[in-house]
Amino acid sequence: MTTGGIEEIRKRFDSVAAQWDANPSRVELAKAVANSIRSTVPLRSDMKVMDFGAGTGLLTLALLPNIGSLTAVDASEGMLQVLEQKLKALGICNVNTMLSDIRNISMPDCGYDLIASSMVLHHIPDVFPVLQRLRLTLQPGGWIVLADLDSEDGTFHSDSTGVFHHGFDRREIRRWLTESGFTVVSIREAHRIIRTAADGTNREYSVFLAAGTVD
Repeated sequence: MTTGGIEEIRKRFDSVAAQWDANPSRVELAKAVANSIRSTVPLRSDMKVMDFGAGTGLLTLALLPNIGSLTAVDASEGMLQVLEQKLKALGICNVNTMLSDIRNISMPDCGYDLIASSMVLHHIPDVFPVLQRLRLTLQPGGWIVLADLDSEDGTFHSDSTGVFHHGFDRREIRRWLTESGFTVVSIREAHRIIRTAADGTNREYSVFLAAGTVD
């Protein structure tokens, strides 16, 4: 579905990092996903959380009031620099950033209570082994929550650099989670993104939130 290696993908996200938060639909999506997570997962003030594919931290900051500490993981140095600037400006000390390609991520720190991501899976060529690795970083009773596009016709992205999937079939997401050792709690709609096509018509794209736990 796409061309371009990891370096090309990193360069693309580095180049747009400074303007990333200027898109109000991205801010709205992060708020919607955070609200959906809050209504699904019993968040606690002592929770240790990982936001993988954290970008500029829109989801990170939306979740922060309800948790204890968070590690923000991303492959784009530019994105994490924007997040670090926010953290410094806000005086936030309980968020750490980690520069790492999620497809080859090293996990020196385990025992997470919650792993969250938003709009990351479609940037991963082979999702299943990543879910297996993330499973190992959760402590018993931990949660994983994944937000991404439902299957779409390829029109969502105007630039397909780093896009390996045109959304996902929820049945496939359920199978991957189950086979990775998660108990699937729910897969439901979290948000709808409306975009205006070149012909002036509006297109709606559904975003799901898949939630699972480990024993």
